[in-house]
Amino acid sequence: MQRLALLGLALLVVSGSAPAELPVEPIGVVETLPAAWPKTWVQAHDTNFRALSDGKVVIFDVAAENRNHKGSIPAGQFASYIASSTRPELYVAETYYSQRVRGTRNDVITIHDKTTLAPIAEIALPGGKRGQYVTFKNTLQLLNDEQWLAVYNFSPAATVTLIDIAARRIIGEVSIAGCAMIYPTGKRNFMSLCSEGVMLVSALDENGGVAKQWRTAAFFNTDVDPLFAMPTVIGRTAFFPTFLGDVQPVDLSGDVPKVLERWPLVTDAERKANWRPGGWQIAGAHDSGRLFVLMHPDGYNGSHKNGGPEVWVFDVATGKRTARHVLKNWGVSIEVTSGDHPYLVVTNGDFQLDIYSAEDGKWLRMFGDHAVAMPMVLHAVQ
Repeated sequence: MQRLALLGLALLVVSGSAPAELPVEPIGVVETLPAAWPKTWVQAHDTNFRALSDGKVVIFDVAAENRNHKGSIPAGQFASYIASSTRPELYVAETYYSQRVRGTRNDVITIHDKTTLAPIAEIALPGGKRGQYVTFKNTLQLLNDEQWLAVYNFSPAATVTLIDIAARRIIGEVSIAGCAMIYPTGKRNFMSLCSEGVMLVSALDENGGVAKQWRTAAFFNTDVDPLFAMPTVIGRTAFFPTFLGDVQPVDLSGDVPKVLERWPLVTDAERKANWRPGGWQIAGAHDSGRLFVLMHPDGYNGSHKNGGPEVWVFDVATGKRTARHVLKNWGVSIEVTSGDHPYLVVTNGDFQLDIYSAEDGKWLRMFGDHAVAMPMVLHAVQ
């Protein structure tokens, strides 16, 4: 009885000291992002292999110690993504089905507001031919001073659909048979890489029609040393790393692209040790003229997707390596933020995001758990 009395007294004490009831939180509250995003923000495109229909693009502030997750937008079924730099819009080329994972296929361009991340418009893509791949940057591009959106199709015929963004309508389709991807060149032209080691250049008129198409002379050998299809760009020069450790610059500033002199990423000794680029998004760049490349030793035929333990930094004006950053964790994809104090962002082998100083390679923090599953492609704010 004495024990029961003591227990009852204890319960009275506990219940008497219980905190007041918390106020009910309001629902339906929508936060907004700034119209101009800070240069420390990165958009991580989560392919989400385990649930492809639930892919997304997650926005992070990589400079923040906490509260770094700023929001996300859906991007399902091998979507493509690009953000406008001239209007407050984000574009997703995506696919969904009437019964979620079955039924009628719908390919669309979904346009999101940059401040609320809410969808504000949708443009249907007819024919069920939007190319679906593990995410590439060059399957969705902006042309003609960002007035047009270009979408890569594969059915298996390779074509590019052109969309007038302001009018929200399709204005044309360009055949790029035997070639792939969209690399803007000049004002409204684009080039594509072709299997025989050439570029196909598509010159467009002011209405989005094909004024002229031509293939350049061969400048790489796909059987010996192919180019990685996802270059990084400084100014209007695209830097394409090669499988065996060179970099092939292509000047895309004019309507006619110019193949520039190739230069090596590795020394003779490093080439003998089979140091090579590898991963998915293997290169990033800073507008100061620094090229960052994800590298691995002991490379072999097929190791080009493996990632690597180091990021090498090059001055593109001289072709000289200026730094070697040894990663805390194995890297798969990399990106470099712009601004005076850039960050090197690395998708690691566990599909978390490692944040480093791009200046000295110092590891700063890691995040991403529960917010992103598979950030294969990273987009810096320009």
